[in-house]
Amino acid sequence: MIQHEAQQFWDLVCQSLVQRLPDRTYRDWVLPCVPAAYDGTTLWIQTPSASVKMWIEQQLAEDFHDALVRTDLSHLRLVFTTDDVKLNPKSKPVAKTSLPVGQSGSASDSFSLPQGFDRFTLDSFVVGPNCQLAFSAANAIVENHGHANSSYNMNPLFIYGGSGLGKTHLMIGIGKGLIARNAQTRLAYLKVDKFFHEVTGAIRLRDTEPLRRKYQSNDILLLDDVQVLRTFERTQEEIFYIIEHLLQHGKQIVITSDNPPDRLEGLHDRLVTRCKWGLTVDIQPPDFETRLAILKKKLEDSIFSNYPPVPSDVLSFIANKAKASVRDLEGLLTRVIFQASFLAKDVTLDIAQEAYRGMTGEDPVASVSLERICKITAEKFGIPFSDLIKKKSRRQEILIPRQVAMYLARELTSASYEEIGNIFGNMHHSTVINAISSVKTRMQKNTDFNRDIHGLLNSIS
Repeated sequence: MIQHEAQQFWDLVCQSLVQRLPDRTYRDWVLPCVPAAYDGTTLWIQTPSASVKMWIEQQLAEDFHDALVRTDLSHLRLVFTTDDVKLNPKSKPVAKTSLPVGQSGSASDSFSLPQGFDRFTLDSFVVGPNCQLAFSAANAIVENHGHANSSYNMNPLFIYGGSGLGKTHLMIGIGKGLIARNAQTRLAYLKVDKFFHEVTGAIRLRDTEPLRRKYQSNDILLLDDVQVLRTFERTQEEIFYIIEHLLQHGKQIVITSDNPPDRLEGLHDRLVTRCKWGLTVDIQPPDFETRLAILKKKLEDSIFSNYPPVPSDVLSFIANKAKASVRDLEGLLTRVIFQASFLAKDVTLDIAQEAYRGMTGEDPVASVSLERICKITAEKFGIPFSDLIKKKSRRQEILIPRQVAMYLARELTSASYEEIGNIFGNMHHSTVINAISSVKTRMQKNTDFNRDIHGLLNSIS
């Protein structure tokens, strides 16, 4: 009977994943796995190899968590293993090696964090110009929690940015940091779609008060993906009452979203107001230097200790190709390492290029010309191409696009500062360096400008 339940649970999870994941991802990483054992609380999943196990735990943890939430199985603990799992009637199933995707613990634990995010800590978060304020705020919340004389109001802390940039990482890091300081802290991690299902169930019972009290009794509330609320009218109302209660009693709230509060269409005005009460910070896509630092930090993880080392030219290739998000960056790195491992070869640039081609379907060595960069930049800013490359023009409407083109050239090509300067009327390399530095500074200070630059990066590359 229990084995039958194991298969039923796994089928439900797979039905949810097949709708969420790309066909190839589901086919390569999820389909080969089979349910091995179930003890009433934990479902053991056997993977065909250590590489598949590691990929799932590193790249698909959030997808599995969301699948459990959507299938009302968030109470279920998943453990992925490469070994046979033996059921002992008098004890829990055992395997020679197993690593839980979920956090261990009982229902009596005073806090709950999502499955699969064991590696999300503030110490493992790589800080760059794209996220300095967000990280500083996260760190300050942990350091100052419980101090009534804190100088700044960071409640709620509202973190926004694109998918895969580290919002949930920071949020979970805050939660873990607070628990480490006080193990008695009551913490709830809440994803909006999970709460929607809870609200629906409470409405069926005609009593939402127990649900409110469940979350109002916490010291910390981590509210993830608040943008989803725009489609849930009644859920918004319940979230408002919970947030209002927690704020009135001085409890810390952290909220993540894809957009700032003012741009969340469909949210009630009073809820938008509560989201804006504290500090709003954004996370932007990382620049090249930060992407490189993230890769190096990732390689320090013990899970990579038995895999071939990754040379610097391969790291630079990955950092140049995966610009959209940290998730893409880590995914490409893991795929490169796996590809070399499967072939029993050292990691080389050729293998990295093949892994990129297999992951994206794009030609990894397709070159981007300096002229193309300049033409697309001129078009973006609505100025003639000939004006962009004139050395003597110092008008702001020309100067800023020219600096942007230099920055893009440095990011997207292997051209030297001197070579970039040549296309702009033989500018001195020091002028090019200053121009690129100016763009980076403006990107840090101006969110819209930062977003425009990364839009150009992605469209050109």
